[in-house]
Amino acid sequence: MDKNIVLEDNVKEILLQILSEETSKVKREEFTRLQFKMDELQNSMNETMKEMRKMEDSIPNGLKTVCNGRVKGISSSLSNAQKLLTQLKEKVKQHKKTLYSTQTEEKKK
Repeated sequence: MDKNIVLEDNVKEILLQILSEETSKVKREEFTRLQFKMDELQNSMNETMKEMRKMEDSIPNGLKTVCNGRVKGISSSLSNAQKLLTQLKEKVKQHKKTLYSTQTEEKKK
């Protein structure tokens, strides 16, 4: 049995080829669909944050010590998820822009 040696450079090269192929095959409609889903998710997360605040306000004093830490942890995680989603939306938007923007040279008379 022959032993095949896989070098790190070979793996990187193949990954770059796969990633560039995947990227070039993304259609505008797919970008639009993803952006729509991210907007829906962001709206849902905003509603969830509102409901979390309402729940925090409705916790009776006798349960505050039991619930506060966990509720704050959930709120913090949701807030972090919102920030990450915003960053992701911006990255996708920039990537779409780089893929589909065309450079036109201005002609001088």
